[in-house]
Amino acid sequence: MGLFEALFLLSTTGAAEYGALFYAVVLYAVLGIGFGAFIGLGVVVLGLVFKKFPDSMAFTLPFVGVIAAMGAVITLYVVRKMVYLEQAVPMSAKLQVLGAFGALTLLGLWLGPIFLTRTPFKVLLRVRGAFTLYGGLALLSGIFAFAPGDVDPVGNMNPDTEQPARLAEHPNVLLIMVDTLRWDYLGSYDPEKSDLTPVMDALASDSVLFERSYTAASWTRASTASLFSSMPPSSHDTALKVAVLPDAVDTVAEVLHGQGYVTGALPNNINVTRSFNFQQGFDWFEYQAPEYLFGATESASQLSMYNVVRKVKEKLSGKTKVVTDFYQPADVVLGRAKDFVRSQQEKRWFLFAHLMEPHDPYFEQPYNGVGFARAETPNPDPEQAEYLKEVYAGEIKKLDEEIGVFVDWLKESGTYDDTVIVLTSDHGEEFFEHGGWWHGTTLYDEQIHVPLIVKLPNQEHKGARVPWQVRQIDVAPTLAALAGASTPGQWQGSDLFGETFEKGLAALAVPEVVEAEDSLEEAAEPAPSIETESGVFPDLDRLVFAEENFEGNVLAAVQVEGWKLITANEGNPRGLARRELYHVAVDPLEQTNLVGEPLGRQNDLEAMVIEQVRLATESGLSGTTAELDDVTLERMRALGYVE
Repeated sequence: MGLFEALFLLSTTGAAEYGALFYAVVLYAVLGIGFGAFIGLGVVVLGLVFKKFPDSMAFTLPFVGVIAAMGAVITLYVVRKMVYLEQAVPMSAKLQVLGAFGALTLLGLWLGPIFLTRTPFKVLLRVRGAFTLYGGLALLSGIFAFAPGDVDPVGNMNPDTEQPARLAEHPNVLLIMVDTLRWDYLGSYDPEKSDLTPVMDALASDSVLFERSYTAASWTRASTASLFSSMPPSSHDTALKVAVLPDAVDTVAEVLHGQGYVTGALPNNINVTRSFNFQQGFDWFEYQAPEYLFGATESASQLSMYNVVRKVKEKLSGKTKVVTDFYQPADVVLGRAKDFVRSQQEKRWFLFAHLMEPHDPYFEQPYNGVGFARAETPNPDPEQAEYLKEVYAGEIKKLDEEIGVFVDWLKESGTYDDTVIVLTSDHGEEFFEHGGWWHGTTLYDEQIHVPLIVKLPNQEHKGARVPWQVRQIDVAPTLAALAGASTPGQWQGSDLFGETFEKGLAALAVPEVVEAEDSLEEAAEPAPSIETESGVFPDLDRLVFAEENFEGNVLAAVQVEGWKLITANEGNPRGLARRELYHVAVDPLEQTNLVGEPLGRQNDLEAMVIEQVRLATESGLSGTTAELDDVTLERMRALGYVE
């Protein structure tokens, strides 16, 4: 069972090594000793009751029973995830699965004794034969699992390639994505939070801060795919939990790699790893994986029984939670970032660093083992909202300190000035503002409004604050432009520092008093557009389009000219209304649903949603899906993405 599961996992995931082969053979054998002893007692009893109970049936009965039971459970599990998208499997489908395995059980009970008495596998009925076969499997699996490979599974941190001389004119690029970081938990966005984030606020003072930046989705894989590809989910087709980022996507890493940059990544969430094809374009791609039990490898940790053992360990450990059971903390990730930067010497580089502290489980700080996780409590008591906000804020404060250590090192090493630093998030987090929790199930601002801070080389435009609306899909084109690279035709965002930026700066500048008579003609020229109502820059705001297809919630939203419309599928599990209309310019917390009141505005926005979905779909790629292995599902469960 273990060997077949390992082969299946290795053939359907992006595993870079084959440790699962040997680990499965050993682990399943150890677990099988206990299970076999229990079943063996039952067979002994049957042997006493039925005097003519052959050895072949004694082997067949438990074998077929276990295979059928496990197969049915696993099949229903996969069907629920892949076919019904986390929703309950209808009784008719359950009966079909159970019926199929029932038929297989009867067939197995009939053919098993024949197979074990008339084929070479009759050696399984003798102790020596069983152990010989097992030893052979263990030996072969070990050879395949640990034989030296030709390629480093994470790539090369410092590839031996010559960079074009033109890159000397362009900066290094550091993209820091803080998972689940809300925009309003930074002091640079909300002065009341200034005690939480002094380091990120200091970085913002050296940077251009975009006050109104929006993601294309509110869960990690779909959102990060948009960050990398400059496309909304309907275009990159990586919205579902089983979706894989298509090879046809031109990622920002591929574009910069093509320009000659050394590219590295430190993904820290299972959703953006090789399992889902996010390594595209990276010379070095090192998943900051949780720590494994009993010497397991990345591929071995995907085995279902490994996760059973891990769950048992967690139960025995009590309520104490360990950070590294879920992700690697910021000091570890940023330590590896230092290693990457050091290795480049005089080369130009692009690095993606993924930090997880604000994501649940939220750990109390100073760390005491107390953590609060979505997987355990999907619907907390609303009275816990303030406590959860405090613990969430404590995680951000701790993260800020670690970023401070890293930024100081960048300055001391002489790297800071010549590096573009982008700090952003994949999505925010909900604390019952709209009757729910966590993320991924709505498109309200608490989930899609994220920080976006861009430090340019030599701190150009330092301290500038951009009040007009921009998008996550604009980040990749911006980095490409700064690196001197051409923008792929499939990208749908635009450079944040293009003509719109200069126009906006002019609009925000205080006009000079015209005294000279010969300046009257110049003064009469039309000025760039300025804010006409709270939060609206009609000629500068970029249309925000966001989508979601998560756990049966199929959502789309547009935000333009101070208005926002959210559409939802009928009967969605979250219980969202089919249409929600908000005048966000005057109702930024989205508390008053105006559906049906300004009907003309609603009709315009509904037509706009339809048009955006059409454009995104027509511009899209043919995506693929991944067979979700057990550890991928388990990590997604631990992070709250699946039950």
